[in-house]
Amino acid sequence: MAKIKVVYKNSPFYRKVRIGDELISINEKTVHDVLDYLFFLADDGPVTLTVRRNGKLMKFSEEITEGDLRLEFEEYLMDEHRSCKNKCVFCFIDQLPKGMRPTLYYKDDDFRLSLLCGNYVTLTNLSEEDVERILALKVSPLNVSVHTTEPELRVQMMQNPRAGELFPLLKRFAEAGINLRGQIVLCPELNDGAHLDRTMADLKTLFPAVSSVSVVPVGLTRYRKGLASLRSFTSAEAATVLEQIHRMGDQCRKELGTRLFYPSDEWYLKAGIPLPGYDFYEDFEQLENGVGMLISFAQEFNDVFRPMAKFTRPVRVSIATGQATDDFMNRIINTLKKKCSDLQCPVYPIRNDFFGPEITVTGLITGQDLIAQLRGKELGDALLLPSSMLREDRFLDDISVKDAERALGVKIRVTNGSAEDLIEIILKSARRC
Repeated sequence: MAKIKVVYKNSPFYRKVRIGDELISINEKTVHDVLDYLFFLADDGPVTLTVRRNGKLMKFSEEITEGDLRLEFEEYLMDEHRSCKNKCVFCFIDQLPKGMRPTLYYKDDDFRLSLLCGNYVTLTNLSEEDVERILALKVSPLNVSVHTTEPELRVQMMQNPRAGELFPLLKRFAEAGINLRGQIVLCPELNDGAHLDRTMADLKTLFPAVSSVSVVPVGLTRYRKGLASLRSFTSAEAATVLEQIHRMGDQCRKELGTRLFYPSDEWYLKAGIPLPGYDFYEDFEQLENGVGMLISFAQEFNDVFRPMAKFTRPVRVSIATGQATDDFMNRIINTLKKKCSDLQCPVYPIRNDFFGPEITVTGLITGQDLIAQLRGKELGDALLLPSSMLREDRFLDDISVKDAERALGVKIRVTNGSAEDLIEIILKSARRC
């Protein structure tokens, strides 16, 4: 239900529509959800809204520009969220312990959030009506969790009989000009090796509709009792996967002009192989999937660092990071010390005791692990954390930033994840001489 929650004063319908009104149609076209809302407002011009107020239909007309009515609705999607119907053998949510925030256990698989928020979706819960809407409204890009293009194997991995219908559906979207961005969660001895070769070869045939595909390793926590038997990739296996993806990427680069397939940064860290250069990642289309994130950060750091003047005031801060990025962050800080002569900034890698030793990324560090491992350490005047560790100022285990500050006796400063913000916060922490 598209019930209005806020009417801003600069809305063309201010003092006409009211909070609590239910939006029924735009220019006589029924609004089913946020996609209709955005699509029907794509062009400037006269707009007539039909709303229901206290059971009565009312119409209001105004001229609009930039397709913005300056309204907010009680439900962002203006409809019910669509949950996941799969039981993927590698699902991270199934590996969460009990007692965490309820929102963490919700499995989203809503194609509308793929367009609006960049979420990856499996497409297994689409009706034919949904498919027709995607085609009619040109819902693009669509971020698709592929994993494999082999029907039987995808059914096995996702425990959903409809999972095998993916590739014909992708071809249908591709023929209609829908931009598709893929993701492959790779599991050893399941969809790797020859299966990965086939998946990449199949997706290559859908270029240019398929514009990029990320390959990420399966993430396993210690809470897998009763779940499918899976293991992590070894360092040697990670190196083999990299060689496989690079080989296909080099072939695509030669034939298509783009690499098309990209390994996430985790593969390089696991294999102990240096990350490729900045140009390898082309448009960084898979950045939010952990592809090229470290190189992008390093490039931004260099862009800010090079023109920096010498900084001589004393700075005493500390940084917490995941084990996977410990060496990387130490190199960043050591470089910064070349222009900040009195910088003391120890980097503390946090071991993930909560989820288990296989989880080494920064974004999955919990408050309890942070507190337990930093208590009594030299933290300086402030402890710096990236925003990826937090959800609305709370860690995954629901410990707040304030709770951590009290436990550690230090001010916590949260960076937005950019190199520029990190440098700015470090310098602003300088002591007065």
